[in-house]
Amino acid sequence: MKGNSEKLNDKFTVDFGETFVDFQISELIPNKKVVWKVTDCNLHWIKAKKEWVGTEVVFEISSENNKTKIDFTHIGLFPGVECYNDCEVGWNGHVTGSLVKFINEGKGMPE
Repeated sequence: MKGNSEKLNDKFTVDFGETFVDFQISELIPNKKVVWKVTDCNLHWIKAKKEWVGTEVVFEISSENNKTKIDFTHIGLFPGVECYNDCEVGWNGHVTGSLVKFINEGKGMPE
């Protein structure tokens, strides 16, 4: 990751080889919600390489049964867009695998 991702309007880039995604924190409610707006991207494996531009990645944080609950939504990623199937699998892996590992053990699986 390049850039900053701590406060409102911070900008950062996530690289995965030929693929990159530029984000800006467009909404931040500490301990409750963070929204990453996609400002640019290169999804190299699909024809619509800029498909995510303008979409939003939303993390909503709450408490349920004395445990932290994180609801994740990628607004603009829906069945019918070119990357939906691949991206759904990727996000599921990152959120339920890497993010959980990072929270519980301090080290995720970014690749």
